[in-house]
Amino acid sequence: MTANEVIVDLGAIRHNFFEIKRRAGRETRILCVVKSEAYGHGLLPVAKTLESAGVDSLGVFELDEALNLRKAGCKVPILIMMGIMPEEVSAVVENNLTAAIFQKDIADKLSAAALSRGAVVPVHVKVDTGMTRLGVPAEWVADFLQSLLPLKGIRLEGIFSHLAVADEPDHPFTGRQIRTFLQAVEESRRLGVCTDAVHIANSGALLGKRGLDLGMVRPGILLYGSPPAEGWAAAASFKPAMTFKSRIIQVRTVPAGTSISYGRAYTTGSRSTIAAIPVGYDDGYSRMISNNGEVLVRGKRVPVVGRVCMNLTMADVSLLEAVSVGDEVVLLGTQGKERITAEEIAKRIGTISYEIYCSIGKSNLRTYIGSQDAARE
Repeated sequence: MTANEVIVDLGAIRHNFFEIKRRAGRETRILCVVKSEAYGHGLLPVAKTLESAGVDSLGVFELDEALNLRKAGCKVPILIMMGIMPEEVSAVVENNLTAAIFQKDIADKLSAAALSRGAVVPVHVKVDTGMTRLGVPAEWVADFLQSLLPLKGIRLEGIFSHLAVADEPDHPFTGRQIRTFLQAVEESRRLGVCTDAVHIANSGALLGKRGLDLGMVRPGILLYGSPPAEGWAAAASFKPAMTFKSRIIQVRTVPAGTSISYGRAYTTGSRSTIAAIPVGYDDGYSRMISNNGEVLVRGKRVPVVGRVCMNLTMADVSLLEAVSVGDEVVLLGTQGKERITAEEIAKRIGTISYEIYCSIGKSNLRTYIGSQDAARE
């Protein structure tokens, strides 16, 4: 049995959801983003936790995620934010899903599929306000909406966009995007469509109190206890939900001048005690952490030494007393009074906390706590 364990605290996710509701306002609806296995935390357990907490809608990236939620009994509205492919329209209709729409041909096919079944399918129009990723260019929104009005079988329920730099509180581009989006919203209101679900505020916008007056917010990373970027004091009340633990499988004392791991990228400067941990890049623990990270052993920080291997990482425990095989190692999370955060790891290796969570969470078995249905996945 592997010594590695990812522990997800569903109670922390529930706490974060209610903290988001408090900040967004009582009347504001919450669309929680659970794509990519809920940022590595586990799609189904997280979605069930949020549904029991009273979430209004869930956001996924692709159809398969939405279908998995429906098969698991999830009944709340589910928005497929990527949009859908032509061959997926029937599944959207049959499973009462909501699709992001930004292509007329997809809207036509969805309309025909819905009409053939006597159904009406809700859609949210995706507007590109400057992300230059997915969506109808803002200047084309009026014409696009007009082209959708004659279609039967679909209901133009919502309109949304995505902010590019909301993680930078004072960046002027956010204000520009919001103004552009509001122009699109005004156009939709003039036509009497897309007024039920209007959303642009992601986690950064929510913390910065931007776009909260539109009736719906769409948090992602905050649900899992991390700010969208380092330095957000406003995120202090959110609780990280993921812990990554392992155990020492060998302890050796070696003389000065001993090289450690592949490439001899680290050589001991004095007599050293080296602990081997069965965690590597196959477990989502980045090779970039080589000689560039710390782990927790016996409540103390110790450095990662040598290159992180596919399945092993070494740490120098020379300053600790009586370290032995079987001792717990925390690579992400809290031990004693010390804590290693996803933001810390991300900063060390030049990435973002989102990637840390996804990499670790998707690569390991997860154990759930903080719920009456706590279980191992």
